[in-house]
Amino acid sequence: MRYGFCKEFSTPLKTEVDYELIKTIKDAGFDYVEMRAMLVSSLSDEEFEKLCTALTELDLACDCCCALFPKTIRVTGKDRSLDEIRAYLEKTFARCQRLGAKKVVFGSAPARALDESTTLEEGYAHIGEVVREAIIPMCEKYDITVVMEPLRADACNFINTLADGYRVVAEANHPRIQLLADTIHMMTNNDNTDDVIKYADALKHIHIAELQRIMPEDGYSDYIKTVLANLNKIGYDGTVSFESKNGNGLESMKKALALLKSNLK
Repeated sequence: MRYGFCKEFSTPLKTEVDYELIKTIKDAGFDYVEMRAMLVSSLSDEEFEKLCTALTELDLACDCCCALFPKTIRVTGKDRSLDEIRAYLEKTFARCQRLGAKKVVFGSAPARALDESTTLEEGYAHIGEVVREAIIPMCEKYDITVVMEPLRADACNFINTLADGYRVVAEANHPRIQLLADTIHMMTNNDNTDDVIKYADALKHIHIAELQRIMPEDGYSDYIKTVLANLNKIGYDGTVSFESKNGNGLESMKKALALLKSNLK
């Protein structure tokens, strides 16, 4: 198992790298930091080199990157552009690979949400085209797997459950397109926790957070307890990241990591 911490919701810095937080992630004992792909992509060359150097000096890996597409790049609807998507992925995946990332999370609610003129079936057709014509070729070029992230219904109106995410995976029918389970989205949707077992073969990454993005450090809700039990049942041995706030910092993060390790075996 590889344990990571995603800095998406744990820092007010969204357009620059929070190096203090990255050091805390290392000091807390995590195996990797999960960077925001769209932040990595937007950095100047100088700032990107600074990030690479910092991770090397800290000896901290970056197994995964989240938040693939910014809101300025549409992947559904009539305004989507495969050429624009390919150009963005070329730069972004090259940088993610340089950081050592093997997985990139496709959540990106603003980029994939359906507009009023796009039906559900059209949305799946658009996503399928983008995956087939743009994402898979870049995954193969840069040795990256994209994991589809179902999002809670109040955050996005498209691809909300593990079943929805698996539909994209199944239609892609390619080993570079797999599935992610995120506990906060599953809880908010009241998803069936047994879906973790049902879609076990495609499940390649996990995000952990309680409601309100709370990082569990003293115990788990019954829902997360069940998800973790099901992960143990399927023998899950992949990457797991907290995608949460960071409590009171270093000591909270240490407690949360120890608790997770004691519950995933």
